[in-house]
Amino acid sequence: MSALLAPEQPATVLRSVPVDASPPPGGVDQDQLRLGVSHVLLGMSFLLTWAFLYMFVLSGLEQAQAQQSLYEEFRTQVAEGTAPRGAPIAPGSPVALLSVPGAGVEDVVVVEGSRTAQLQDGPGHVLGSVLPGQQGVSVVAGRSLSFGAPFAEIGDLAVGEPVEVTTAQGEFTYRVTAVRTEGDPAPEALGEGKGRLTLVSALRESGLSGLQASHTLYVDAELDTAVVGGPTATRDTAPSTLMDIRPDTTTLAFLALTLQLLVAALAGFAWAWARWSRRAAWIAAAPVVLATLWLVSSIGSRLLPGLV
Repeated sequence: MSALLAPEQPATVLRSVPVDASPPPGGVDQDQLRLGVSHVLLGMSFLLTWAFLYMFVLSGLEQAQAQQSLYEEFRTQVAEGTAPRGAPIAPGSPVALLSVPGAGVEDVVVVEGSRTAQLQDGPGHVLGSVLPGQQGVSVVAGRSLSFGAPFAEIGDLAVGEPVEVTTAQGEFTYRVTAVRTEGDPAPEALGEGKGRLTLVSALRESGLSGLQASHTLYVDAELDTAVVGGPTATRDTAPSTLMDIRPDTTTLAFLALTLQLLVAALAGFAWAWARWSRRAAWIAAAPVVLATLWLVSSIGSRLLPGLV
């Protein structure tokens, strides 16, 4: 009979000592702090990755698209005889085709003007200088790091290498005579019936130090063919100011507007994430966020030196 009896239950012990039910020291607060710090670091990592991606890849695609459109426009104007030959020329208009075989430049469209917005489309003809092929000094500035970096290798040119330019007035060949930086002696004044082309860009070193460019590089080339006549541009932009940061009110206004669009896009993405499925939020809102982020990056890059 004893085997059928239920096992004896342990006696319940009542404790009169108070029990500390508070969370362990630093538990919830430290978890929230770690979560917040991780979100901040993740956001900073994303922005840094995006900045490098835009500078080295996306900006080049942006200029390639602009170059394709400018090339078709310039070719049509040359065929119709309407390509610009002198001032006045609308800023951003195509004025020449530039080829520098020794620097990997082939049929790159040169636009009028050397502001940062114009240098996003391609090398820019510095206002105040003559057009290539004309008597006098023609100055063309170009980027060395971002937006396709068309002038990244002009510092490696050797004396005597050709620089070929096509304008509405014909085809012209220059020969490199000097590669110099700030502080080096400037070339002598040109004589009657002579022409010179000066390519301007930022001087960069190899490796990671090349990401920071603070000096201006000049490549001088003398015209190897006969000059043609033509007026110069009416305004002047000194090449020495091309490395300066000169934000204008128009750029700042556009940047403020695009930042508001980016905030609105992020808010819409967050709303879609909370109300819809995550897949639907990514499909519908993520492209809008990326497009506005690209627009903010394009306009924000105009605050950097124009030759970078």
